Amino acid sequence: MTDMKRRDVLRYSAAGAVTAATATLAGTEALAGPDRSDMPADRRTDRDKKADPWDPRDFDELYKGRRIRGRHLLGSLLRGQDELFVGNRKLALTTISTLFFPADGSAPYVATGYISAINHYDPVEIDDNRRRDGLKRLGRKIVDILGDCELGEESARTHHH
Repeated sequence: MTDMKRRDVLRYSAAGAVTAATATLAGTEALAGPDRSDMPADRRTDRDKKADPWDPRDFDELYKGRRIRGRHLLGSLLRGQDELFVGNRKLALTTISTLFFPADGSAPYVATGYISAINHYDPVEIDDNRRRDGLKRLGRKIVDILGDCELGEESARTHHH
């Protein structure tokens, strides 16, 4: 058996509890993000009013006569939490790690991309240091693919790879 006194056990347990509590509080503050109250009222939704973090990459625009909205939830802390709406329907997104071949002929690279039921075999690279508009490019690509069609009722159903 080890030669540890009860006092040492209590001391180290208390230190561990304080460390865990500090990490939890720091993590909560990092995820909370800034208040969206300074965002223009016409861009806020009911969820925004619940103090979701605001991301400057969020957008709400008309593209080829269709409204597309994108929300980057929790920034890059938790991948796969972003939302994309075409019209008033949500499109479920899945993130995958895949090989991208740049159009300019430069070397291929591995990165994380968005896929959905619409662009399943043609992922769009997620925002990173190279690009800042991945969700917007995906929204526009979906409108281009859909043409005159609308998203179905099951477009928001998620699946995982």
